[in-house]
Amino acid sequence: MIELGKSVKREVESIKLSRYACYLIVQNADPAKEVVALGQTYFAVQTRLQEIR
Repeated sequence: MIELGKSVKREVESIKLSRYACYLIVQNADPAKEVVALGQTYFAVQTRLQEIR
């Protein structure tokens, strides 16, 4: 359930995304949003770790 207002709630469907789908979403989103910036940092770090192995 998510809260839409003071007393309005709506049930939302949960979905699972692949790692690649998450990567594409985060790379094409607004980096000014904190959650997007964190996601971009995560994928940059993981990419770098794979490069040095």
